[in-house]
Amino acid sequence: MGWDAIIVGARCAGSPCAHFLARAGKRVLLVDAASFPSDQPMSTHFIQPYGMRVIDELGLGDRVRDIAPPITTLASSCDDIVIDFHIPGGCCPRRIELDHVLLEGARAAGAEVLLQHRVVDVLREQDRVVGVIAEDRDGNKRELRARVVVGADGRNSTIADLVGAEKYFNYIGPRAFYWAYWPRPASFEQRTLIAFRGQNVRLVFPVNRDQIIMGIGFPRDEVDRWKADPRAALTAALREDPAFAPLVDSGEPLTKILGMVKVEYFMRRAAGPGWALVGDAGLHKDPTAGFGITDALRDARNLAAAILEETDAALERYWRQRDVDSLELFNYAGDLGEPDYDNPLTHLIYRKMQHSAELQDRVRRMFERELSPYAIITPGKVIRWTLGAMLRGKLDVLGPFFRAGKRGTEIARELERRKQLVPREAAPTAPKNYLEPSRV
Repeated sequence: MGWDAIIVGARCAGSPCAHFLARAGKRVLLVDAASFPSDQPMSTHFIQPYGMRVIDELGLGDRVRDIAPPITTLASSCDDIVIDFHIPGGCCPRRIELDHVLLEGARAAGAEVLLQHRVVDVLREQDRVVGVIAEDRDGNKRELRARVVVGADGRNSTIADLVGAEKYFNYIGPRAFYWAYWPRPASFEQRTLIAFRGQNVRLVFPVNRDQIIMGIGFPRDEVDRWKADPRAALTAALREDPAFAPLVDSGEPLTKILGMVKVEYFMRRAAGPGWALVGDAGLHKDPTAGFGITDALRDARNLAAAILEETDAALERYWRQRDVDSLELFNYAGDLGEPDYDNPLTHLIYRKMQHSAELQDRVRRMFERELSPYAIITPGKVIRWTLGAMLRGKLDVLGPFFRAGKRGTEIARELERRKQLVPREAAPTAPKNYLEPSRV
């Protein structure tokens, strides 16, 4: 027996991809080492409005909103400058419930599911991947064959390792993160907050109906101090910001303190003969921007469309276009993850944006994947603002201005190079009742 696709990993990239394919009439097998429901705490849980539209396409939006009511405001602060971006429609469900909803949605659409099986090898015919070997918890192995094998098994992807998918743009994140869940105060609004202060970034997201997740990113060279007593260090660091202190004092943490102390971010080759990668298996960004789940959903939909074409060329086009769609977002997330993001130029931009409805709307368009993060503010405006600040004696904006300009030029140049790698032939349009065309 063979499948059209075997998808290894049944969470927020694998299950949606399987769902789209099963709905299009393909035979799909989802394989995961876990049982479900099971948690995945290494997540901001944040699904941006664009991602919720993909979930709506799957017919699961109301179920997700029932778990986590929609967020009305995305707030960001730099020191004491706070901006409330009115971008309604995102959600922050805990993964133990979200992933289960997505898996059951795929099953209901016709995907077959094999849980508590880990993939230990791939099957090959010459240089082509034609299936996997899966092992159950008793050590029994099964050969499973398919036209395409998809690795949706996270940043430590077994499939990526087995097929030799090379990484690029990879780097070790300069920040470590600690976080936990707290009870949600009755007065807490449906609002996220990402707060930059000094070299740290603090985050709070409302998850489900009665909880919040709070955490902090800090320079990685401080990890040893944090490891001694993570709970004391986390609560003390959160209390240092007046926006977070009342939330910490509203109750005891509901969970143990979780952490990531050394994280690699990367892009990986995402397609080859008989295989493809999706989600964190192929693209792992700094979590500060909260892009991960939304882009996993986007790429799951786009990969499903490529698999429906039934050619290796379509898989390569998916990979190359994913790079084009993601390069600026990947680098922007990396910008936010730098400990020196809180600098005089950022202060200047925040002050200008705080009083500009137009710029705030451009941020909304970035979250809607309609605008590049590097197109929110034109270079001409940044130059004028910088010159104005210097005339007022604020010469400390000059260093970050030149660094940002150099980085922006390098990213633009690399983006043009990546565009040239996308195969030029037009992709057939997938049937409307199966897949909606990507807006990215």
